This record gives sequence, C-alpha cells and structure tokens, in this order.
Amino acid sequence: MTVNKDILGNFFGKLMPLFPPRSEAFLKVATEEDLKHVNFRYIFTVQGMIEISHLIEDAIVHSPGVAETHVSFQYFSRIKDQQERYVRVAHAANGMWLYGVPDVPLPDFERTVAVDTTGTPLEHYWFVIGYGPGFAMCLLAEEQNPAERLPGEPRMYEGFYTFDPNFTYKVLTVLHLLFPEQVGEPTLPELL
Repeated sequence: MTVNKDILGNFFGKLMPLFPPRSEAFLKVATEEDLKHVNFRYIFTVQGMIEISHLIEDAIVHSPGVAETHVSFQYFSRIKDQQERYVRVAHAANGMWLYGVPDVPLPDFERTVAVDTTGTPLEHYWFVIGYGPGFAMCLLAEEQNPAERLPGEPRMYEGFYTFDPNFTYKVLTVLHLLFPEQVGEPTLPELL
C-alpha cells in the first residue's frame, strides 16, 4: 500500500475550518478542566505552544497509567529543555512516542519509541497527544513559513486543540499510516 507522505498536511487542512478561533490570551485563563470542554484553532508563538503542551502533559502526569502519549519536538535537540518534565510524562504514560529529526541522541525515557521524521512533512509539525480510556487531548500545529521568517522573528504555529476522542483517534490513525512499523493502530474511541 502506498501512503501519501503529506497525508497529515491534507488531513490538517481539512480539519482546521471545523474549529472556532481562539487567541493566545485564552491560555492565560484556561485550566486543565477548561481543556476538557473546548475545541479551538489558533496561531501561537512558541511560548503559547509550550503553555498548552504543558497543560496536556500535566493532565497525563496526573492520570498515570491511562493515556498513551505522542509528541513531536520537530528536532530531538529541542527535548533538552523539557527532559525532566518528559521523564515524568514517560513514567505516567502507557507508552510514549517521540517524533522528530534525530539531530542529537534521544534521552533514555522509559516505555518510549523514537520516530525519525527526517525528510517528511512532519518536520514542520508540533503535536502533543494523550489518548486512552476517558482521556483524549490533542494539540496539532504546523510551523508557519520557517524559510520566510525574518531575523529575530519568533517561530509561529497554526493549529488546533481538541479534547474530542474521535478527532484524536483520527490524528493517531494518520500517524499509524505514516509509520506503521513503529506506531500501532489506535483503538476506536468506543472500545476504550
């Protein structure tokens, strides 16, 4: 079976209009509980992406043994600043898949699979996904125009966040199609 290598980009483009827009200011007041009840699309800076990523990671840590976790750092070198946090995430998760270009060796996290995205469209995506029984949180964003960024201009990401298990399942299905040897087929939400 031949899989379109930009299947994520095509899927992403079709989903974006389904989510209402929110600004980065929303993150200043959003709580973990809020994120269990709202879906939205956005354009965020790196700091905004870190804030919402931390909300998802914290929810995973506070629910040990519930969710599997899929995270793209784009480049493994970006894990360094989050390494201590990800020791806790890996420990709490049922399994963790880290996606990125292996520009440095990946730290030795428990129950973790490294997924090399070199030369794929996934090099441009930042995502944090938690999925398990009663647990679905999915942040998926594409870096905007990295080649056109002006000197000193911050990285910006356009994407969506959802707590909907059906959308989360669909994103994981795309990851499975792209990396079938490393990413197992996700369980249907109604079977969790």
